[in-house]
Amino acid sequence: MSDKLSKCVVCGSGRNRKVFEEFGFSVFRCECGHLFSDAGFREDYDGYFGDENVDDFDVYWWRESHSLMYQEFISRYMEGRSGKILDVGCGLGFFLQAVQGVAGWEAYGYEISEPAANYASKVLRLNNVFNGRVEDNGFEKGSFDIVTLFDVIEHLPDPKSMLGSIRPLLAEDGMLFIHTPNAGVQLLKARLKRALHRGIRPKGHYLEASDHVNIYTPGSLSQLLSGQGFEKAEFVHLPPIQSVAGSKTAAMKLLKNSYYNLAVFLFGMTFGRLNIDNLFAVAKVKKT
Repeated sequence: MSDKLSKCVVCGSGRNRKVFEEFGFSVFRCECGHLFSDAGFREDYDGYFGDENVDDFDVYWWRESHSLMYQEFISRYMEGRSGKILDVGCGLGFFLQAVQGVAGWEAYGYEISEPAANYASKVLRLNNVFNGRVEDNGFEKGSFDIVTLFDVIEHLPDPKSMLGSIRPLLAEDGMLFIHTPNAGVQLLKARLKRALHRGIRPKGHYLEASDHVNIYTPGSLSQLLSGQGFEKAEFVHLPPIQSVAGSKTAAMKLLKNSYYNLAVFLFGMTFGRLNIDNLFAVAKVKKT
């Protein structure tokens, strides 16, 4: 286990205040706006999927509920082009499964959880899935046109090592794509849920402070990427996960998509200054 975070990994400041508490973990907001939990973790966090048997995974969340997001990504960034794509933290492999069939592209994945990597390789029968740390990769510099991090960096106490290892893997005009929760929105939702629940419920879904050790704002994510050799991040919008807290009902999907449409509208009307969506960031390597 790593020491508990006491300073902001983005700006290095030790000036912060506690803004939320759940299940024995405290969440702090730095003066720069970044949120972080005091949960202690190994830097190479591999506990998300536990030690479950690969046949026991409920794949609805990863396959059906993410499919619109994945297809929009393919349409926007892959169709009509060719190259190599690396999904870091590929989990069970359903994003890789979606992109491996895109004409002109070779798909690779890195996953630190052995059960998840086994699922991708043995159940989905995907090639080019590596179990381990991407920092230990054997790829040549400039190997990839796209590297993706879907729901990864929020689990890392300090993502700088991972980002530093990804940067040289990108081709000259390559793209890093990150999907992660939005700190301001997540904190507001957590407070509203606590108010509605009149306290913290034992099985409630709040800030997930036990494993979301860093929750970024658009500003703090841009600052993090800039410090690791990337150009200023561009924030975009992809369709949301088609589920609310695991619910499969049509009403919940309608609610989720209505919120998404509102987020896109507000983002456009404020020229990108107001982002109430999850963070979808696109960044390229700084020119030297």
